[in-house]
Amino acid sequence: KPEQIGQKAIAVNVSDIAAMGGKATFCLISLITPSNLKDSYIESIYEGIKRTCKMYNIQIIGGNISKGKELVIDIFMLGEVKPSELLRRSGAKPGDKLLVTGTLGDAAAGLELLRNKELKLTNFEKKQLLIRQCSPSPRIKESQIIAKSKQVTAMIDSSDGLSSDIQHICDQSNVGVFITEENLPLTNATKKVAKQLNKKGTTFVLEGGEDYELLFTVPPHAVDTLIATIKQKTGTEITVIGEILSEEKGRWIQLKNGQRKKLLSRGWNHRA
Repeated sequence: KPEQIGQKAIAVNVSDIAAMGGKATFCLISLITPSNLKDSYIESIYEGIKRTCKMYNIQIIGGNISKGKELVIDIFMLGEVKPSELLRRSGAKPGDKLLVTGTLGDAAAGLELLRNKELKLTNFEKKQLLIRQCSPSPRIKESQIIAKSKQVTAMIDSSDGLSSDIQHICDQSNVGVFITEENLPLTNATKKVAKQLNKKGTTFVLEGGEDYELLFTVPPHAVDTLIATIKQKTGTEITVIGEILSEEKGRWIQLKNGQRKKLLSRGWNHRA
């Protein structure tokens, strides 16, 4: 729905700010609209934008609109963070544990559901996956707890697919990584979609993207306390999915059959 498009346009940008431990503050909105698009459709998009900005206490301070061949929504988001709580992708150290909030792969499974109405799921499972694809919720509360803990060494949001997002941390931190397929958190709904499409559920996790969960690295001594704190204050489950290695040890995933394979970037490529 157009309202969901507006909501998602804001939410995914809020997630980028949250991934650095910050809070979104102001945004500018630019639209390119085709001449055959009804005014009511554009107004509905703006309703989703305004409602979401109000939810996160973000002020719309300007933007632009012009005609084009297809609809384009461009959001310029500003945010703020205390210097002592700023989180980058470049601080991961060998020995750190790799953690993720919530579950992964749901948004990609939701996209498959939109493409294939014949998939057999319960109404609850359909709603669960479609919300993750159409109306994502950035992990703002979790981000603030993580930032204030001052225990996290690097963080990113899972927007490109786990295999690619991990590479971003490894590239900027000059480290390797080892993750375990068995530990990747999937919902039963995502597993059911994968099975019906003759795919592995972890394919949605590694390649799908758009989950907007937080992927972060933590020294071993701080893991249990941080997980417990986030769970207590937000109810969000946190999963340890791997460990940071030294750069020369490489980047690996251990499959469920025990085989170890190189972890390749198979998610969204921004330059393609």
